[in-house]
Amino acid sequence: MPDSPLEASPPGIRYTSAGADLRVSTGSWVRMVLGIGMAIAGVVVLGHYARQALPQAPLPVVTQIKGDLEATERSGQTVKLSALRGKVTVMACLYTVCPHGCAAVVAQMQKLNAAYRTRPDFHLVSLAVAPERDTSGFLKAYAEGVGARPEDPWWFVTGEQQRIWDYMTHELQLQAPAAIPEEKRINPLDLYEHDLRMVLIDRQGRVRGYYAVFHPQAEIATLMTEKLGRDVQRLLDNPAE
Repeated sequence: MPDSPLEASPPGIRYTSAGADLRVSTGSWVRMVLGIGMAIAGVVVLGHYARQALPQAPLPVVTQIKGDLEATERSGQTVKLSALRGKVTVMACLYTVCPHGCAAVVAQMQKLNAAYRTRPDFHLVSLAVAPERDTSGFLKAYAEGVGARPEDPWWFVTGEQQRIWDYMTHELQLQAPAAIPEEKRINPLDLYEHDLRMVLIDRQGRVRGYYAVFHPQAEIATLMTEKLGRDVQRLLDNPAE
């Protein structure tokens, strides 16, 4: 005679342990899973607040920019980079026909411009590696092509090549640009190799970090991109740092 509904086993989950068949009721199983989930969530939340509570190590001061650069901006106006004191600034070399990593650098500049274009204490500077080709008129067209509006806080500067190169190497302490031997060029316009790192400068004109957002290892490029974003926001949020 079949068991009555009252005699049937309650619904649950069966499993085997040490050769014995065991059963856990569905309600107990759900409570156990929810308990584990809440414990994990608690650990994550506590970890988040612990990271916020711990003091952050200060960003390093790599060098103090002492010199200046007077150059021609894409608008045709003469500008001095010293005019950017008091702002958080990100600078990078630019070679508009670069077949290497310039596109990755410009992409990060575009993201920063989109994020902070309305802030009066933020600025971007792209320094022409080949000013004989990348004239102010050419840079104006290039800037329009990458979505940089005339009113955006993003200078595209050109001028006398040696002065720009000296600023890159002596003030920003980037690796000096160099001519590429003809036999090693990817294409006829591949004339110069240059430092592809982005440079973060604080309000006091101090270099606070270099960021290899273009890197052969994608993981490193991603880490550098994320760190650049965090460090820019940090300097903007903490003017005294």
